[in-house]
Amino acid sequence: MSAGERNLRAVLERPDASQQLQAALAHATPAGELYILVGLRRCDRAAYEKISTSLSVSNDNVEVARGCMVSREPFPQLLSQIQDGRFDDYLSRPPR
Repeated sequence: MSAGERNLRAVLERPDASQQLQAALAHATPAGELYILVGLRRCDRAAYEKISTSLSVSNDNVEVARGCMVSREPFPQLLSQIQDGRFDDYLSRPPR
């Protein structure tokens, strides 16, 4: 499990998860922004909708770990996957 996923899981256990995620957005890396969006989509759909429509889309490639494979994928592609709900059940699974 990546440090980003571990941190997101820890924040999502807090009663003020939405506020914590929104506060972190101001100084997040592009990868951090994506983790924050996944978290907000899970815990506060209204905040997710507001932020996802106002976020400036980076053209950076973001490091992604899928199983034991690590690669770099374009930020807009990952954002689209989040918007399509592809990560919605991921955090319901036990951490590996």
